[in-house]
Amino acid sequence: MKFKFSLEPVLNYRKTLERNAEIALGREVQKLVKLEGELQNLLDEYKNLVENRGGVNTRKAERFMDFVGYAQRLKDLISSKKMEIRNQNKEIEKAKVELIKKTQEKKAIEVVKDSQKATFKLAEKRAEAKQTDEAAGQIFFRK
Repeated sequence: MKFKFSLEPVLNYRKTLERNAEIALGREVQKLVKLEGELQNLLDEYKNLVENRGGVNTRKAERFMDFVGYAQRLKDLISSKKMEIRNQNKEIEKAKVELIKKTQEKKAIEVVKDSQKATFKLAEKRAEAKQTDEAAGQIFFRK
């Protein structure tokens, strides 16, 4: 006789939900990596701009004002990107919580399955032992 778990469809569904949560977390982490790369590019650009003064001769007021305006725009973009990264970290935390929840729900069904399987195996061993005892008893009483 083979063990058949009555909640197998539920377990499979929970596994699917867990996989979906893992994929969602992976996507959120990828977004964070992308944002961090964009931030690093902005920081590098700002650093190069400040070190080289953008190749601008600071004696020409109009060119200097362009330089200052561009530098301020880069600072604003950097601040904005840092805010996006903070928000993305919050999204990652939400995705982690969701993954933990889905994993716990799946594990709960797996515990039930393991318990029912152990009960089934025990009943199977008892039935086998009973059959063996009956066969041995018949042999013993025939003599």
